[in-house]
Amino acid sequence: MKDIIVEFSGWVRLSPANAKFVKIGEQDERPDMITGEAWQQLDDYDQGDYILEDVIAAQRDGYEGCHEEINVYVDDSP
Repeated sequence: MKDIIVEFSGWVRLSPANAKFVKIGEQDERPDMITGEAWQQLDDYDQGDYILEDVIAAQRDGYEGCHEEINVYVDDSP
């Protein structure tokens, strides 16, 4: 079976309490998972050590947003 490719673009607005971030930086004393409220309190450098945990959850829990494009297709590359 070939991989399925999903391309998308858009945006979503959600409450910081509903946003969850996971640490991808070095292991240290900071928590592995934080809310958007805690993430906003970090400086720009430390924010870079965290990524959004789940984009689909952010879209589901958001109260405003727009999907410009969503395409699904089979990868035909060798």
